[in-house]
Amino acid sequence: MKLPNPYVIAEIGVNHEGNIDLAKSMIAEIAKAGGHAAKFQTYKANLIAAKDSPAYWDQTKESTNSQYELFQKFDNFTKEDYEILSEECKKHKIDFMSTPFDVECLEWLMPLMSSVKIASADLTNNILIEAVSKYKKPIILSAGAATNEEIIGAIKLIKDNGIQDITILHCMLLYPTPLEKGFLSRINSLKAILSSEGIKFGYSDHIPPSAANNDQIIIARAMGCTVIEKHFTYDKSLQGNDHYHAMDKTDLKEIMHRLHNCDLMISNQCQFNELGIKIQESAILNARRSLYYKNNLKKGMSLDLNSIIAKRPGKGVSPKDYKEFIGKKLSRDVNQEEMLSIDDFD
Repeated sequence: MKLPNPYVIAEIGVNHEGNIDLAKSMIAEIAKAGGHAAKFQTYKANLIAAKDSPAYWDQTKESTNSQYELFQKFDNFTKEDYEILSEECKKHKIDFMSTPFDVECLEWLMPLMSSVKIASADLTNNILIEAVSKYKKPIILSAGAATNEEIIGAIKLIKDNGIQDITILHCMLLYPTPLEKGFLSRINSLKAILSSEGIKFGYSDHIPPSAANNDQIIIARAMGCTVIEKHFTYDKSLQGNDHYHAMDKTDLKEIMHRLHNCDLMISNQCQFNELGIKIQESAILNARRSLYYKNNLKKGMSLDLNSIIAKRPGKGVSPKDYKEFIGKKLSRDVNQEEMLSIDDFD
């Protein structure tokens, strides 16, 4: 798939706050400012997080204590709403994208997109990655909070499922990300480690625009990033959700202008500091997923893929290991919403 270089994704996410007309007006603002894609987030609270899944963001900016509670606020858009938004993007001649957070939405969401973005928190969610890969579309994968080994594993899984068009985005899974913890040095480190994989690289940014006048985005481009992603809002002064680290239409217009000139700059002097992984431990624990039982199951029953679901937090068995449990017999009765344990099997 041939994309503009750099390809700029303005992530509305759920900053529309459930208002379809506001979402449409934000698409228009992105197009007018020169962005190439408007991206949303498609999820249902009960499919993405357990009810006791705790917050891992800055609660002085977003005070909600539970991920489940936060996601419930913004999961009201329907299949028909996303179809409307897709048509709105076509009207303004930009791409429609929406990150899927569960396999249930894929059948109707994937046909609306020419490429698909998988979030950092789902880099180890093999169930979702495999399901997305079946659609044979280019995959953009954020690598926030991921080790080199996990990134290599995700790339292998995607390639094993027949996808060669892969873009890895450097990202810090910190909301917001302080300027000094952006670790853009990792972009070149990943390029060196993955040089033989034939993939592309990009940057997904959570640094508030006021922190450095968006310099970090320009630096990422100078380091060879071909995809740039940043949250987008209609009002940066709003508290809560993803407003507080997002760009607005004025920022986006300035970013597009500076990116246009950025190809005059080249920088290769970078190193990745493994401290970047350590400071994301809370995100690794709470934003990633564990295997949960989808239904009440009786002792002696054999587990199949329809018996389990990957939900936040990541305190239990990782969904990347789900195949180890398929076909195993339960040694006890288990309940829906209960976290799977290795002790549950003979």
